[in-house]
Amino acid sequence: MSTAQRPTHAGLSRERILAIALEMVDSDGPEKLTMRRLGARLGVDPMAVYYYIPNKTALFDGITEMIWSGLNPGSIDPAAPWQSQLCAAMLLLRDTLRAHPRAITILGTRPAVSPELLGMLDRMITPLVKAGMPANADTADLINVLVTYTIGHVLAEVGEPVGGRTLPSAYESLTPESHPNLAALLNQGWRPDSDAQYTKGLHAIMKGWSPSTPC
Repeated sequence: MSTAQRPTHAGLSRERILAIALEMVDSDGPEKLTMRRLGARLGVDPMAVYYYIPNKTALFDGITEMIWSGLNPGSIDPAAPWQSQLCAAMLLLRDTLRAHPRAITILGTRPAVSPELLGMLDRMITPLVKAGMPANADTADLINVLVTYTIGHVLAEVGEPVGGRTLPSAYESLTPESHPNLAALLNQGWRPDSDAQYTKGLHAIMKGWSPSTPC
């Protein structure tokens, strides 16, 4: 049904539907999101949602679009080298994902196929190309690696553990006799630091990227 043929529903729009759907995912997880529950949350018959979102697949594509649109590229220095801009974009993506931990699996498993999302990604790449980024397959692979790395890292940071939360950290019980290597690291002052580890990995990927590097 075209936009002109859609019946009017006070306050209902594609943007509002997707915003509420993302709120529901943030609250209850993607597995609890149904068209029926979404319609109830919006205060409309579930069939009304279908006039704006044709099916649940399109709904998840729209949520992916909403997450990507949450990035604010205005904070990235357009005069910086494209590598620096790309790193800054990944840090923005990480911040955005950390704000929606229960939606990470959606972004990680939904391919960028909707016209809206493809257009958004193209606009995000434009300043990088202007800054000298090669618009070729190798660079596309690099972006894919960085996005996948970011999604996986954030999932490990804030994702809901399978089987529930673990017991308190066992690091305190390590001894040189039971775990000599780990105890040595701890004695040198090492502690898990997700921010430092993510940034170090991001820079390592950027610095070491080469399509011909052997495994």
